[in-house]
This record gives sequence, structure tokens and C-alpha cells, in this order.
Amino acid sequence: MPRGADDFTFVPPSSSHQQEFETPLVSAVYGLDFQLKLTVVWRLDLATGLRHNSPKSAAIHHVLQRAKEISGKAMLVHHAALQVQLGDELAVERQVPGTHIWARAESVRISVQEEDLEMARKHVELLRNSTFKLAERDVERAEIRYLRDEVLTDVGTATIWWLQRNGYQVEEAVKLSGQLAELVQIAQRQPSTHWAESLVNSVERALPELEDSHRRDLRQHLAKALSVYGGSRVAAEFADQVGLPAGEPQANGQQLNGHV
Repeated sequence: MPRGADDFTFVPPSSSHQQEFETPLVSAVYGLDFQLKLTVVWRLDLATGLRHNSPKSAAIHHVLQRAKEISGKAMLVHHAALQVQLGDELAVERQVPGTHIWARAESVRISVQEEDLEMARKHVELLRNSTFKLAERDVERAEIRYLRDEVLTDVGTATIWWLQRNGYQVEEAVKLSGQLAELVQIAQRQPSTHWAESLVNSVERALPELEDSHRRDLRQHLAKALSVYGGSRVAAEFADQVGLPAGEPQANGQQLNGHV
């Protein structure tokens, strides 16, 4: 049975183009770039029904974007490995999104300027030193927390810890007991608090059943008492520390913080 015209689908032949291109290529360090040279190869697939007004620009841009995604994670000192990786991955033909263009790259070459490479080596050394210093600080912080929270909690624990690390020299530990006690006292010393906070805490501890609604009244009464017996400067300092807003009324009709 003869076929009609509708039984056939015309597929236009694809056309292939290429363009050499050279450009700086970003690395993982801002300001230090690779030098990229390659040949961009693209073809037009007219059967897609899609179009682009500048196929060459679209193809080159697409290949460069693929290259930047890879090079942006690489250090200049790894330029040889990067050339191999780009040569492998950019050789895979991909469609430029939303277009009738398929693009890939050939003859990928990566080079670096010697002065940039030297700066990159220095940058790597700085990163290495910084990493070591941060690791040392982490170890120091961990040791401090261990001594403070688990060793220097009381004289008995501190003495046992010392004995374990010094061959169980009991007589020597007895001689050092005074110094160990001082270390425990220093390690457990709490940061000093402002006198205003200490005053409020002491009064609230003396009144454990005080309702939350009355705690603000307590602060106001204390501020008034301090204003009468210590003056506006003392009362203002107290108000600042315990969270009373400026201008709280005092017993003498003045305002805290020296405002009238």
C-alpha cells in the first residue's frame, strides 16, 4: 500500500560550528584566576522548534558557566588536575536550556601566571596555619572546660586527679593540698556581678514566695530607698542595671537617671 505525505516526518540536518575562546576563569580564591583556553563546539537541532538569536554566544556562555561551576571550587595549585577534569566534563555535549543549541568543548587548556601561583601557595599556607591554630584553641578550650567542670570542682577530686598523674605520691599531694584548694577556689569563682543585681537577688531570695507581679514593685521601692539615702546618681545606676526605665518616680517626686 503506497504511503501518503503525512506518513513521513522531515528532520532538518543538524549543523555544527566551533569557536576558539580564551578567558580568565575564577578559582576558589577571589582575585586569583585560572587562564582558560578551549574550543567550543555547538550544533543546532532545528527539530526542537526552539530558537536562539545568537547561537555562538549562547554556546560559549553555556560552556563557560559549566566550567565556572567546577573551577570556582578549585585552588590555583590544583591547575593540572582541573585541566583534566574540565577536559572530561566539558566534552559531554549538553543542550543549552531553552534553545535548539547543543554545546561542548574540545582542546581544554588551563594555565596560571607564576605570580598568581606564588600568591596561591602563600594563601594555602595561611589557611593551613589558621586551621592548626583553630584546632589548638579548640583543644585548649576543651582542656579548660575539663579542668574547671570535672577536676577542680573540689579539693578531693583535684587531689585524686593529681595523684593519678604523678605516681600516687601521697606525701607530696598532702604538701600541695593548700595550693590545690586555692586552684579549686579560683576555678569555681563566679564572674563578679553588679551590686544592684546582687541586691535584688538577695532580697528576692529572702522572699521566695514573692509573686512575679510584685517583683517590679520591689525594684521600684528599692530605687526609691536608694534615691532617698544615696541620691539620684546611685538610684539611676540601680535602675539601669535592673531594667527600670528612665524616669521612674521616686519618693521625693524626682525622676531616676537625674531627669526632673
